[in-house]
Amino acid sequence: ALRTGSIKNIAKNRRPYKALETQAVEPPTLTPDQNKALELIRKASGTALLHGVTGSGKTEVYMHAISEALQNGKTAVMLVPEISLTPQIFSHFRNRFGDKVAILHSGLSAGERNDEWHRLRSGEAKIAIGARSAIFAPVQNIGIIIIDEEHDGSYISSSNPRYDTIGVAEFRAKHNNCPLILGSATPSIESYYKATQVNNALIELPERVNKKPMPHIDIVDLRQEVIGGNSGALSGLLKQKLAECIEGGNQAILFLNRRGFSAYLMCRACGYVAKCTDCDVALVYHREDNVLKCHYCNHRFSPPQICPECKSPHIKHGAAGTQRLADELESLFPDAGVLRMDNDTTQTKDAHVKILQAFGKGEAQILVGTQMVAKGHDFANVTLVGIIDADLSLYVSDYRSTERTFQLITQAAGRAGRDQKQGSVVLQTHTPQHYVYKLAVTNNYKDFFAKECNLRQITKYPPFSTIVRVLVSGEDETKVATATKEIWEGVKTMHTVNTDTFAYLGVMKSPVGRIQNKFRYQVLMRLVGDITDDIITKVYQLVNTHSGGKANIFVELNPANLS
Repeated sequence: ALRTGSIKNIAKNRRPYKALETQAVEPPTLTPDQNKALELIRKASGTALLHGVTGSGKTEVYMHAISEALQNGKTAVMLVPEISLTPQIFSHFRNRFGDKVAILHSGLSAGERNDEWHRLRSGEAKIAIGARSAIFAPVQNIGIIIIDEEHDGSYISSSNPRYDTIGVAEFRAKHNNCPLILGSATPSIESYYKATQVNNALIELPERVNKKPMPHIDIVDLRQEVIGGNSGALSGLLKQKLAECIEGGNQAILFLNRRGFSAYLMCRACGYVAKCTDCDVALVYHREDNVLKCHYCNHRFSPPQICPECKSPHIKHGAAGTQRLADELESLFPDAGVLRMDNDTTQTKDAHVKILQAFGKGEAQILVGTQMVAKGHDFANVTLVGIIDADLSLYVSDYRSTERTFQLITQAAGRAGRDQKQGSVVLQTHTPQHYVYKLAVTNNYKDFFAKECNLRQITKYPPFSTIVRVLVSGEDETKVATATKEIWEGVKTMHTVNTDTFAYLGVMKSPVGRIQNKFRYQVLMRLVGDITDDIITKVYQLVNTHSGGKANIFVELNPANLS
C-alpha cells in the first residue's frame, strides 16, 4: 500500500529539437561595421531596417542586441520566415542563451507548443524564436523585436486569422516602447523606402564578415542550350562546375522553385493541362504515388494515359521538379550523395533538422530544394549554387515579380562561399537580357531599388499607394456574386466622392476562381493621398454591414498574393 504523501506531481517540459547538437559558445568579437550597426540599434526608436549583404553577420548583431535587452531585465522576440530556418537559428541561440530560449511554430507537436508557451508566459524563457505566429508570444516587458528576412511574403497570413506580422510587431513595439528591427539582404521596396524617409532608420552592413567577395555569378542562356541539343534541367556549364565542386570535396546547393516530380501534365498535341476539378489550378504529378495532386485542396487524381480533350497519347510531364532533378543528379554523380528538401520531404516531424544536419555533416555533397534552401542557411563547404530556372518567379501576374526574382537570386547566391572558400553561382534563364539579372549579378541592390521605385511611383503601386482587396468567397456562386456587387456599389459611391484618392478601382473574379470548391470574387483598389486611411476605414465598415450568411468577406491590405 502507498503511504500518504508518497505521490507527487512532477512537471517535465517537452524539449523541441532534441536532436540538435548544442554547446555553449563565447560570442565572437564584432567587426567595426557590426559595432556601428549595434550602436545604431541602441539608439533606434520605432522601426529600423538592418540592410546587410548575405554573410555580413546580421545574426551576430541580433544576438548582441538581444543580450543587451536581457541584461536590462527585458525579453525579446526573434522571427524567421520559414520553419526550415528555425532549427538552425534556434541552435545558434540555444548555444548562446541556453534555456532562456523558447521556440514557437506550427511544426511542433501540441504538447511542445504548450510547454514552450508556458515557459514564455511564466518568464522561465526570455527569448521567443519562431515563424510569424511567434509574434503573439506571451512575453512581457519586451526589449527588442527582430524580424529577419523581413521581405519574405510568408509574414503576411492569407488565411484565417489574416494579419500582417510586421503590423502586429509595430503595435507590440510601440506598446512596449522598444525598437523593431527589420533585417534583410534584399529588403522589400516598401521597407527600404520607409527607412530612407526617417533619420537613422537605415542601418547597413555592406561587407561580408570574412571580407570575402560576393560569389561570382555566371548567367547561362537556356535558349542556346536547347539550340545545342541540351533540353535537360542542367546546362553544360552547371554540369561542369558540379563535377569540379564534387571532385574538390566541396558541396553544392541547387535551387528550383517547384516541388514534386514535375510541375504539370500537358498534352503536346492540343495544349490541354490537367487541372483540379475544385480549384482552377494545374495539378502536380508525384511519381512516388503515381498521382496528380492539387496543392490547394490536396485532391488526388489518376494521371490520364491519353488526352481527355483530343485523345492524343502525347501526354508529357512539364518542367522538371525537385524530385526529377534529384534523380538526374544521382545518375550523373552516383557517389556524391543527393538530399532533397521541399514540402514533400519535410512533412514529418523534425524532417528539416535531419536533412540539414545530414548535409552539414557532409553525408551528401548536393542539396536540391525549393525556397527552403535559398535563404538563411550557413554551410562552410558550399562553394557552388545553381539556380535552375530563374524565370519561374519573374513572369507571373504580380507587381512584385521582379522584386521577388531579385530577392530569390541574391538570397540563393548568398549560400555560396560563406566561409574561407570562394563561392560561385550558375544562374540559368531564358531571358538573360532582363535588367533584374544584370543588377543581381553585381549585387547592386541600391540601383535595383532606384529603378523599381521609379516604376512604382509612375504606376502608383506600393509604397506610393495602398492596395486594398475585398475578397468574397463561398460555395454558392450566385450569393458570392450578389455580395460582391453590393460591396462594389458601396465602394463606387466612395469613389464618386473621392475620385483623386482612387488610382485604380475594379471588380472581377479572382485569378484563381475556385479553391476548395469555393467561388472567389474580388473588388480591387489602389488608394493614394492623405485620406487613404479614412477610405480604408469606410471599406471595413462597408464590409461589416454585408458580412453574414451570404458569403465569407475579407479585407486585405497590400496582400502578398493577388491570385
